[in-house]
Amino acid sequence: MRDEHVRTHAGLVRCGACRGIFDAREHLVEGTLSPSQPEEHDEFESPHTIVPGIPAVQHAPTVDADEKPRAAAYAQPNPAPNTQTRSTVAMAINASTVTPSNAASVRSDPFLGDIKADDARVEPPGIGHTPFEWKPGAKPLSPWQRVGYGAAALVFSMLLIAQSAYWFRDEIASYLPASAPALTALCRPIHCQVAPPQRPSDLGFVGADLAADPAHKGLLIFTATLRNTGSRAAALPSLVLTLDAVGGEPLARRVFSPAQYAPANANLVRGLDAAGELEIKLYIDASPMAPVGFKVDHAYL
Repeated sequence: MRDEHVRTHAGLVRCGACRGIFDAREHLVEGTLSPSQPEEHDEFESPHTIVPGIPAVQHAPTVDADEKPRAAAYAQPNPAPNTQTRSTVAMAINASTVTPSNAASVRSDPFLGDIKADDARVEPPGIGHTPFEWKPGAKPLSPWQRVGYGAAALVFSMLLIAQSAYWFRDEIASYLPASAPALTALCRPIHCQVAPPQRPSDLGFVGADLAADPAHKGLLIFTATLRNTGSRAAALPSLVLTLDAVGGEPLARRVFSPAQYAPANANLVRGLDAAGELEIKLYIDASPMAPVGFKVDHAYL
């Protein structure tokens, strides 16, 4: 602090550390500083404040490495006794708010307060884990073992093919008509038959008629055409004929097998070919009854 600073306000200055006001003339130390120029501000001069009475912020001076410390020239005077500043009051308030009783709660983390000591324990590695054990690889198969496994696989494959051919022999013969003789020969030792598959939805009667025979009293003649509308052959079904009375009540019902209604030139084993037709003609003795209507249907029994 220079002499011109002291003379500005009759020697009253404010301490930059404690903010206390004291008479600087009583603590002025004479030094060897050069007098300041009136038109220039010194490097270490305190900045001017815009509002009087409000202290300005002191910036730390830059010290060169070659420059020796001048602590004696810039020694700050001791603050005046019995002077309490705003900083000391704030420090006292902050110190009074933190007491030993609540110091632990202030320092503790609220998110870690509910964690128990056992839960926070670190488990050492290796506990509860089964160590991995290296095992030797499988031994390679010998040539004889490979031959045996190959023969067994071939036998099981042939058995699977034979079983499939047995259960689906009718479908195979329908899709491949040339295989029907071979399948029939294979079925002969085990007493099975090769027949066309049953497809009731592809079959239907067309032009069914029931008329009395003029030459024989009480004799009825039934004629119909069985047609296959499917794309593959179908087994011949059984024919179900029902005679009705005047009120529509059934008087009699009879079931005819393919051997009974099919003509002599029909191939019962082969069935009815795709888009094929079969003419049917039956003679029925209805002398004890007087039917006036009929119903015809087919079914696999």
